[in-house]
Amino acid sequence: MFHYQEKNFKKKIKPLNNHIILTKDIHEITHGGIVLIEKEGQCAPPYTGTIVSVGGEIEDKDYKKGVRILFHDLAGEEFEHDGKKYYDIKENDVVAIISKNLSIE
Repeated sequence: MFHYQEKNFKKKIKPLNNHIILTKDIHEITHGGIVLIEKEGQCAPPYTGTIVSVGGEIEDKDYKKGVRILFHDLAGEEFEHDGKKYYDIKENDVVAIISKNLSIE
């Protein structure tokens, strides 16, 4: 995990090229660190999050701040800024845009 502790690190995070910064949705985890699966036959929780910022070389113009997306489980890097956790992924790691009225479980 990256920790940005520089005094002059900007409040606004601007990803470069085809990178997307997002906040990852939280899934219920036990004290032992195991993710609880709610549906029978489901091997891993869905990896979803909300876009915070996009890089200038993003091809799909539907990727913008506030949009919820589904992304690959091994994609990206987690980092922390001002006590909040963020995730950095590349555009090709996005699997789908999640409709506002749809709940992924």
